[in-house]
Amino acid sequence: MNVSKRMMRNPLWVDEEDSMKKAMELLKERGIRHLPVLKDGDKLVGIVSERDIKQASPSTATALEIREIYYLLDKVKVKQIMTRRPYTISSSAPIEEGALIMREKKIGCLPVVDEGRLVGILTESDILDAFIEAMGVSGPGYRVELALPNRPGMLFEVLKLMKDFDANIVSVATGAHDDPEKKVLILRLETKNYKVLKSALKKAGHELLSAD
Repeated sequence: MNVSKRMMRNPLWVDEEDSMKKAMELLKERGIRHLPVLKDGDKLVGIVSERDIKQASPSTATALEIREIYYLLDKVKVKQIMTRRPYTISSSAPIEEGALIMREKKIGCLPVVDEGRLVGILTESDILDAFIEAMGVSGPGYRVELALPNRPGMLFEVLKLMKDFDANIVSVATGAHDDPEKKVLILRLETKNYKVLKSALKKAGHELLSAD
């Protein structure tokens, strides 16, 4: 799955010369947490988030009146509080690349840029939605978790057994096992012969870690 399948297209943005007050109001009105920042409505130069605005806002202990606070917020420019040179990703990149960047850099979103132009934004929620879809979590079916020897051909053996019991594979994933000689296989499947299939897996010598 590519980033283009999950990103928000034509995202809301602010200009670097816009006020902090405008950015704050847009975030609140639209219920979002990040805004790409453009220069002259074209070039991506930064990103401003809820955190940036909170850090730049007057303390709640300030003696300033509300109208004075709003006056100050209107004078502060987005370019003064934004994060410059944000990490970006292209729309053709695999979704897992976006997840890896966000995890490693500890950020909540990635502006999507193609040929120097902002075309979308990818957020943590988009990554989670992609994961849920890939795992088939929101649909019907059973979840089976097996520990298999980490050698070629083992997945084929399991899938062949599934076919014998007329099981439809909704999703397939793998994970690490405590034993480096093994891998964890996670299947989500649909079948009318679930109990019989579980028994057949055990009889075939497969280690069943969990099944629901």
